[in-house]
Amino acid sequence: MTKQFACVHYFHDIPNSKEGWEFIKMVRKFINKDRYRVRVLGRGSRKEHGTQSFVPLKHSERYSIYIDHKIMDRNHPDFLSQKFYKVRQQVYELNNVINQQGE
Repeated sequence: MTKQFACVHYFHDIPNSKEGWEFIKMVRKFINKDRYRVRVLGRGSRKEHGTQSFVPLKHSERYSIYIDHKIMDRNHPDFLSQKFYKVRQQVYELNNVINQQGE
């Protein structure tokens, strides 16, 4: 099974300042690295340096922090949707078997 990541956008509008970077360092320092991954994306004007989704960190006016779940368990945001998908697939396959036997 491939690693699946579900990200949650926990923090936004973190200023591009000493205080902002201290906050980012503290989040990275104290997060459970076995279970979560931290991503920092740049935000601000996209006129010169940006793309549709983010601005390079060195050109950012502010930052957003995303925290990705590495482990698929009941705490993972996609856990139930994955379970329901598997159940739906099994029901679909059973329905196909039943319909083929009735023909």
